[in-house]
Amino acid sequence: MLKRFQFHNFSFALLFATVIWPVSLPAQDSSPFPYASPESQGISSTALDELSNTIQWYYDNQMIVGAEFLVIKNRRTVFHEAYGWKDRETQRRMESNTIFNVRSMTKPFTGAAAQILIDEGKLQLDDPVYLYLSGFDNDRSREITIRQLLTHRSGLPLSMLMNTPMSAFANIIELANETGRRGPEFIPDSKFWYSDAGSEVLGAVVETVSGLPLHQFITERLLEPLGMADSISYHPHAENDPRWNRIASLYRRYVGNWTRLWRPGEPFYLYTLGSQSLYSTPMDYARFLAMWMDSGICNETRILTQEAVHRILSPVSVMTNLGADTRFSSGFPNMYTYYGQMSVLYSYSSDTSGKAVVVGHSGSDGTWAWAWPEQDLMVLYFTQSRGQASGITLETLLDRLLIDSHQEVEIPEHYQPYIGTYTGNLFGLWNIEIPVFVQNGALSFALPGITVFEVKEPDRTGKWRTTLTNDIAISFPTNAAGEVDRLWYYEGSQQAVFRKEISVSVDNWFLLQ
Repeated sequence: MLKRFQFHNFSFALLFATVIWPVSLPAQDSSPFPYASPESQGISSTALDELSNTIQWYYDNQMIVGAEFLVIKNRRTVFHEAYGWKDRETQRRMESNTIFNVRSMTKPFTGAAAQILIDEGKLQLDDPVYLYLSGFDNDRSREITIRQLLTHRSGLPLSMLMNTPMSAFANIIELANETGRRGPEFIPDSKFWYSDAGSEVLGAVVETVSGLPLHQFITERLLEPLGMADSISYHPHAENDPRWNRIASLYRRYVGNWTRLWRPGEPFYLYTLGSQSLYSTPMDYARFLAMWMDSGICNETRILTQEAVHRILSPVSVMTNLGADTRFSSGFPNMYTYYGQMSVLYSYSSDTSGKAVVVGHSGSDGTWAWAWPEQDLMVLYFTQSRGQASGITLETLLDRLLIDSHQEVEIPEHYQPYIGTYTGNLFGLWNIEIPVFVQNGALSFALPGITVFEVKEPDRTGKWRTTLTNDIAISFPTNAAGEVDRLWYYEGSQQAVFRKEISVSVDNWFLLQ
């Protein structure tokens, strides 16, 4: 029986334990985005119920420990619900407006802090970092610029803290200077390489240029003007904050079981980081997304210039997976995933010249935030369940149920026979639907609650192996008429068959989106 996926820094499992009773709580009407009925904003209640039922299914099948889900259309809250546990061991249910460690969703705030300094003329995009941090004044790091830090093109490593404890450095300035002394792993600006280390350096630059601790700058210039009263930029005394006990406990999946890694009251960070260390609620984070969509303005107060927002939300590089050159997978059919200046961007364009249709970011503890500026739509899905990618598979449903874009994207002719939905049983989970579609220009499929896989062209055995690992593959047998009617799923020595439920022409496939 399948027990474990494992690749890069992710670990995904399918669990079959007895379901503990689920929780689904309505939110109180204290939102900065007033409540309205879905239909009054052009959203189907049935579509929202299907999304909610999907998240409940993730919980019921223990793909997550708990979650909060928020949908805002036309600046009106049309759906807000909580699921599962905030802390399973103490039987504390998840509730609306829980505070989450949003991890890498901190990066847009660090980036916005730098953009403020650029707007004020105190920092320039093409300034070399060594002007502000002495550790970069050497032959290895002297060419690294602020622009490269913002776009993850500095060549710096994924992280400095994977093999070195945070306590080895007294503060973010020491950490950043040591990063510069060690130097980049790749030639600066030669390629995109997602880098927490580069984000720490950017945070240190913000501290140096502003003369303020990073957490104070973010709080005073972003959180407070945006009205993000439930958000905390970590600092050494943050545990004394009365909001601290509202944070959800952190869980990670180990060999088929969710294990609590952290709960409020236990140490975690030692000082503010640029890559992570922001704590926020879905409702608060939506305020930040709304500021992006309003070209830098919040409540008639300008936070960022329009030019800064344009820089942030313009595609720069094809986004790749952590520590790899393989393209980052998303669940949005027919879209390509790019990175801007501290933003994740999705576009129908096959190159960076196109406009982003969806903007946002995600965090590695299981938090996702998306905004569709043209639709005036924001969706936030926060879990504190590390080691799962249910938000990526949720993207496919969001596209079908809330957007229905009918985007006329050409599907390569040799992919057309495989496009559709396949239904079957997967190692103890019944009636699972696997959609097959094109994203990033490649044939892809989604495992509900797990992730989206891009596949390579078939090998000699007819197996389409995923770009993430050769251990996972699919194949498409044909019937007597030569039509694709099944999908075989393989992982290691395990396999399962799925029957094609929807067989569509390319024109009809657009209607499914």
